[in-house]
Amino acid sequence: MKKMAKLLIVLSLLFASTMASYGQTTLIPQPSEAEFYEGKFVLNRECEIFTNEKNHFTLDYLRGLLTKAAALPLNVAAVTPSANYIQLLLKTDADIPEEGYLLEISEKGVVVTATTSSGIFYGVQTLLQLLPPSVYSGNVTGHEDWSLQYVKISDRPRFRYRGLMLDVSRTFFDVKTVKEHINWLAHHKMNKFHWHLTDDNGWRIEIKRYPLLTQMGAWRGDEEVLSPVYGSGPKRYGGFYTQAEIRDVVAYAAERFIEIIPEIELPGHSRAVIVTYPETGCSGRDTSVSVQGEEKNVWCVGNENNFQMIENIIKELTKLFPSKYIHIGGDEVNFNSWLNCPHCKALMKKEGMEKPEELQNYFVRKVESILERNGRHMAGWDEIMDGGKLNKNSRVYAWRSVGKGIESAKRGHSTVMQPSSFCYLDMKQSPVERGHNWAGIVTLEKSYSLDPLGSDELSDSEASNIEGVQGGLWSELLVRPPKFIDYQIYPRIVALAEVGWTQPEKKNWDEFNKNLGSVHYERLFHMGVNFRVPPPEVVYEEGSIRVKPPFPWSVVRYTGDEKDPDRLSPLYKGEIFTDQPLKYRFATFYNDLLRSPVVRVSNISPAYQKIPFIIETSLSFDPRFPVTNIMDNNLSTYSRTSQKLRKGDYITFVFDRAVATKRIFVCTGIPLIEFYYVTDGFAEFSYDGINYIRGDDLVYGNAVIIPEKPVKSVRIMVNSPNDARTAAFQDLKIE
Repeated sequence: MKKMAKLLIVLSLLFASTMASYGQTTLIPQPSEAEFYEGKFVLNRECEIFTNEKNHFTLDYLRGLLTKAAALPLNVAAVTPSANYIQLLLKTDADIPEEGYLLEISEKGVVVTATTSSGIFYGVQTLLQLLPPSVYSGNVTGHEDWSLQYVKISDRPRFRYRGLMLDVSRTFFDVKTVKEHINWLAHHKMNKFHWHLTDDNGWRIEIKRYPLLTQMGAWRGDEEVLSPVYGSGPKRYGGFYTQAEIRDVVAYAAERFIEIIPEIELPGHSRAVIVTYPETGCSGRDTSVSVQGEEKNVWCVGNENNFQMIENIIKELTKLFPSKYIHIGGDEVNFNSWLNCPHCKALMKKEGMEKPEELQNYFVRKVESILERNGRHMAGWDEIMDGGKLNKNSRVYAWRSVGKGIESAKRGHSTVMQPSSFCYLDMKQSPVERGHNWAGIVTLEKSYSLDPLGSDELSDSEASNIEGVQGGLWSELLVRPPKFIDYQIYPRIVALAEVGWTQPEKKNWDEFNKNLGSVHYERLFHMGVNFRVPPPEVVYEEGSIRVKPPFPWSVVRYTGDEKDPDRLSPLYKGEIFTDQPLKYRFATFYNDLLRSPVVRVSNISPAYQKIPFIIETSLSFDPRFPVTNIMDNNLSTYSRTSQKLRKGDYITFVFDRAVATKRIFVCTGIPLIEFYYVTDGFAEFSYDGINYIRGDDLVYGNAVIIPEKPVKSVRIMVNSPNDARTAAFQDLKIE
């Protein structure tokens, strides 16, 4: 079985190299122009490398990868070699756009020419993709072909902004992980890293003037000022970056021509500040909560001292980040905090304001002025446009819709497109996977389909305000499993890299998807990315299970006992005849190490028993998600409590009769999202409705009951408070 899997992978790589040898590029992102010629230049031990750049980083970067993988000395030439070379040439007077490059491979060698150092670096990224994928890892087989087909590639980016936003507040990622992702972005010619450093659930950057922000505000747990949330658990969880670590990461990114744009979330999403420095919050008695369920998480606009604290923080940021923009957030402010605060109400009256949006604009303009006098420009989410005008230098990040980006561009603002329905990488990639879904299912193809210019309603001058595009990863669901951050980002960010770089007439979804599966997966694998592998399509027809792999060369494995397949499970080789299709599970495997989501037949759903029952509970429920939602035999609906769970809380399903069943699935949390589940509890069951037998602990909110005789009732018991302000419950699944 292993030999068959390896053979399929080898065949796919041979297929890809054959395509390239006949002139069809498998480069991602696709270049502007590429013309292949007959013949190959072979890298050998006499080959020299040369650059006229004063900074030798790109030369050392390329040489380091090649010498490790190809075991060549690749000596550095002091003067331009006459033949058998790799040359990296900076020519400021060449007719090449900024960040663009010219890559030529001939019988004499390889020449990358550009007018900027970033252009040379991007030309090198293209060169790496023309080599065996093991160039990224150095884990070679010894059978690689270190030759390069003659080619001339003239390339330039479509947009000047191509980035990724990473939230490190809800889930904290260490410096090593951040650097990994910066390096992978550079391989895809991305040039911006938007670092979301603060939010309600953790302040992640050392500010020397205000040490409590990290001493207290960087940590969650039962004994901390910030409560556990998003599955982080009762023990101390969190972390922060020292200023030395920030400088190190900024320098690492700059070497790879990636600008880091820091985000300090203001005036909402700021509970981590307000629990550590309470004077920054409003003094009213408002107990309402934000969209994310957080109370007291808004800076007080009426407290003039707050703006001095913000300026002090910004002054430290400007010493750490060279970026001309600092992002202040500005989204999803809970206006009730201001409307119930005497200081904010007094300010509204003084300034003649009628709506809280005007108060937000007042706050935004004050911070805007602080940034400008400290030599920076403001950036923020598209809500910063609400309630009034902005400084012409301010940049808008459109997240609510493409339309908000169009509105910003029409107003004359520098605009970055990050519309959630295309670019939010925390969204589900299919209905059966973990992830949010409030912005829809964001598939790879959906991300690829984005046009940052929207429609034809922008004039040429307005269109020039669209800086580019970025993906965004919010991290509520990233605490587990390990490397889930990679899975959510890749390969969707690869699609957005092509959206940002490739000229629209060169984009082609079918070609992109084919190149991704046939070649680029192997590149990602050697980069060390734990990328998502697409699952197969599985249907049951005329007594047999039929499987369509995502690619003709894909390896699909299966089981017939309801267990998830692993790398030792049998290969799918043809239709499976069975009268019990629901017992089978299927998954696509890549190199037997990466597995797709596990799927089953898609055209048959499990038939669960519909048993009349009543519910007895200690809980009260949110009217928007009533308890009747878990009594309707609809597995897509759910109930939510109007309170945080407490030790001893329970919910009991009492059947009108004892039910004979093989097993009962007990599920909490929002279906297929694993959000708001019972974090510490267990299931129990009773044969008579009086005496209960303890069952399994809830693991990520779920448990299975396997009874020995008919069951009269099932109960969910809570051991300790959950890590959210609410909890969700689902219908029982009774087989």
